[in-house]
Amino acid sequence: MSENKYYAFPSLSLASIEKDILRCRSVPQAYRTIHPCPQEKYKMKPFHPEDCLILIVDDVSQNLQVMGKMLEQAGYETTFATSGEQALDRVKSARPDLILLDLMMPGMNGLAVCQKLKSDPNFCQIPIIFLTASNAIDSLLEAFKTGASDYISKPFRPEEVLIRIETQLTNQRLKKQIEEQNQQLQAEIEAHRRTEEKLQEAKEAAETANRSKSAFLANMSHELRTPLNAIFGFTQLMQNGSNLTSEQQKNLNIIRRSGEHLLNLINDILNLSKIEAGQITVNKTDFNLSKMLLEIEEMFRLRAIEKGLKLDLVVSPNLPELIVSDRLKIRQVLINLIGNAIKFTKSGSVIVRVSVVSSNESLTSDSRQKMLKFEISDTGVGIAPDELNKIFQPFVQTKAGIDAAEGTGLGLTISHKYIELLGGNLSVKSQVNVGTTFKFEIPVTQIETENNQGKLFVNRVIALAPNQRRYRILVVDDKESNRELLIQMLSQVGFEVRVAENGREAVEIWKSFEPHLIFMDMQMPVMNGYEATKEIKATLKGQATVIIAITASAFEEQKPDILSAGCDDIIHKPFVDSVIFDKIIQYLGLRFLYEQSGTDESTEGNSTLNLSAMKNLPDSWLNQLEASALALDDQTIYHLIAQIEDEERELAKVLISYTDNFQYDKILEAIAKIKPTQTEA
Repeated sequence: MSENKYYAFPSLSLASIEKDILRCRSVPQAYRTIHPCPQEKYKMKPFHPEDCLILIVDDVSQNLQVMGKMLEQAGYETTFATSGEQALDRVKSARPDLILLDLMMPGMNGLAVCQKLKSDPNFCQIPIIFLTASNAIDSLLEAFKTGASDYISKPFRPEEVLIRIETQLTNQRLKKQIEEQNQQLQAEIEAHRRTEEKLQEAKEAAETANRSKSAFLANMSHELRTPLNAIFGFTQLMQNGSNLTSEQQKNLNIIRRSGEHLLNLINDILNLSKIEAGQITVNKTDFNLSKMLLEIEEMFRLRAIEKGLKLDLVVSPNLPELIVSDRLKIRQVLINLIGNAIKFTKSGSVIVRVSVVSSNESLTSDSRQKMLKFEISDTGVGIAPDELNKIFQPFVQTKAGIDAAEGTGLGLTISHKYIELLGGNLSVKSQVNVGTTFKFEIPVTQIETENNQGKLFVNRVIALAPNQRRYRILVVDDKESNRELLIQMLSQVGFEVRVAENGREAVEIWKSFEPHLIFMDMQMPVMNGYEATKEIKATLKGQATVIIAITASAFEEQKPDILSAGCDDIIHKPFVDSVIFDKIIQYLGLRFLYEQSGTDESTEGNSTLNLSAMKNLPDSWLNQLEASALALDDQTIYHLIAQIEDEERELAKVLISYTDNFQYDKILEAIAKIKPTQTEA
């Protein structure tokens, strides 16, 4: 074997090797040009042979000398071993970057060395290139099985050796780089996971805080609306008295309007929450615009007089008296803007101008459609230019607002949103120490006065119409003022009334009193309205008892809970007496006598669906309405109503009323009545 190994390189000499090295130094670069190495993709640093240590293992010293000289000429550092045992020691001490390992050696051959190195986790990554004069396939296969990276046959060409060595070293470096990148990627993934966990924790904390805010607002709504309900209710009862002087009536009107203004201020916080949640919608009704403007002027006149200001309401002659729009939102915007104008004006005047935009500026050719322009101008402190672009942001106040230490900083935000919902835009012009003008235009629908005047005013109920049974009503509320209000309101027109302070007491009284209708407060100690309603409605007798919830909550999302508890309807505090009597008419079917007309009013009339009008509607529209009513989908119902509102105004109004009051059963009942007729046709 030794004799053959000495003749492994018969054509080579040291001189020829040096010549070949000089000739082939450019080969690796040319090779990489044709076969781009992955290092180009990963932008590895340039390959430097002098950074690499190569261990050459061969039991023939001449072979070591020739190979060592060639590699040193190419720039590599080299170290040597003449046996397998020595090779293992050199690997442990020198830790080479690559091993050129002779396959056939006495004692421990190359296969045994390779097997030991590859089984050691400290050295298994070192690439091994076998040097062999044998072409036996079995030996080569065994070499690769033990973990060899490549092999070079003797006699060899220097350029081939250099290329194979550089390729293995480059692959090794690339492998290490990929491992480092994988570790970095794993670290980034772990950091991303931790970030995701923190974001999830923050999201859950925000949701918890939002639920806490909603609970707080719901509780605040209840606590503030409950006493206001008593203020409004007893003011109405006093106004119904016949022995009041005109001065007393005037004072009561001021109390009532001031209470309404206070309620609007309270609602600012609640409305902002609804705006943020996208729960604010437009509720159009018929109303007297002139009367509303005069009421607002009267509300602020005393305040203006106290400050020595001139308050003028300038109305154009062609202003429509009766219109269809969202009265409450328009009123709230005007109250906010006029209130601010008076607050920030020390001397001079506040002028409110209301006019109709000329027809050539109107958005529609329909003569009933009008564009109203509102301008509120003052001679107050004005707004600085750098504050104008942020006055419509929530909780942001101007310097004048901060100095005044009044308000929530929400009035203009809510007003701006309301005007957008009404189809307009609120703008402002101001000059410091000169004054400010807020302006907005909104589309409205004009109503002919002669046909609709009587629909806008409701006469006061004074008694039950004759020849009717005496109805029993149970009032359940933990607040004495609320109980007393409903007792007086209902008793004076002829109802037999009993009261309960909590749900448990209500259930016991209901068993013996057997009321026809229960007005049930929902938040009470001992047993709340939800539990009491469920207990009553769980019985056959309770199914025949009408239960109307009375709640101070301003949150729409609580309606499904109230209805699912078994309540037939909902009334919100603070309420007016007409709402109470309308619900009684709706559910008990009785008649009242009214103050001005002295005639009967029954449940028939405007509150009944016009079945003949519904029969003329398309089947597809009715099917959608029926499906939406079954699904309690009020948003889709409102959308469907809007499609017929222009042609069937009265029908649309009744459908809106039913939807507002969750009377989906009445809609379904009407559809059921006309369906057989449609089938026969």
